[in-house]
Amino acid sequence: MIVLALLVGGLTQVSRQSQGYDANSNRSLAAQGSVIAEQSNTTASQVRSLMNNLQTQDRQALQASLDAAVQETARQSARADLAAGSAPSGSVAGEFAAVFAERAQSMSELRDALDGFLGMQPIPSAGIPATDSATSQSVVSQTALLSATQATNRIAAAGALLSRSDSVYRSVRRSLAAAAGNARLPKSVWVSDPQLWQVGTVAAQVDLIATSSTLEATHYVLLRTVRLSPPALPPPPGAPSTVSVLSPTSLLGVTVVLGNDGSSGEPHASVRITLANQSSGATVTKVETTALALGGSVALPTATFHVKPGSTYQLTVAVIPPAGQAVTVGTVTQQALQVAPAT
Repeated sequence: MIVLALLVGGLTQVSRQSQGYDANSNRSLAAQGSVIAEQSNTTASQVRSLMNNLQTQDRQALQASLDAAVQETARQSARADLAAGSAPSGSVAGEFAAVFAERAQSMSELRDALDGFLGMQPIPSAGIPATDSATSQSVVSQTALLSATQATNRIAAAGALLSRSDSVYRSVRRSLAAAAGNARLPKSVWVSDPQLWQVGTVAAQVDLIATSSTLEATHYVLLRTVRLSPPALPPPPGAPSTVSVLSPTSLLGVTVVLGNDGSSGEPHASVRITLANQSSGATVTKVETTALALGGSVALPTATFHVKPGSTYQLTVAVIPPAGQAVTVGTVTQQALQVAPAT
């Protein structure tokens, strides 16, 4: 009997300690989760406003809003994972983390659908060098074009994922409130109007997007810089400023940086570089092509030309405008070059 009493007492003590631990864990999850939920609510409000006004956006603003929603929900999901710790997926903490993972996934799917339909690309992050042509090529080509039906179905699927995350979140709130510690989470709802995400409503919205004048793609590829190697020397006193004098050389390198000030990525931005010998009339032309992300700049490979010391040349660098480009400012530059005689 004494042994049984000790055993029962020990189990009771363990149970009390376990309940105390569970209560503290649940309260900690609720405290951290409340902050995450409020951040998620702010993002949800922004996305609802965006979805109600898609056709009135311009391409840059729409892309920035989509990128922000993806980035914010990804951060919220990461914080939810930290708050849940190593909890198994079936537990309350695991379900809490799953809610925000699904919201992040939904925003990624929404962005992919709209980008694919409109031919847009995520804006490169600030940490990516603007002149990294390999990165630019990847960014421009990663989004496949979608039909209106494909875009509609994907957007509706993203909405269904949001609705499921709302349902799981409500379950987590109830479970925490009833569990040890009676921890409370604030409400967090993304789909306040389920009709907004239904296929019929989304299809009508996609039709409006397709005919929106502000979402129509514009093209504007221009020259950012043109650099010579060897560089031009300072003009001597009295020399004409219209002619750039180069050090004696037999090879001239021309490096061009192209920029994209349009509203869409350019998978095949091209520039034509022509060097004409003013004495012999001989002309050499080279064409370089690269991918240009929205708002990006790319340094093209250096074009090399054979030149003769003592000769004069006319260098012309011109953007080959993509279809639909009407702006010509900053797309052509001409420069007279004099290669100094060999000494």
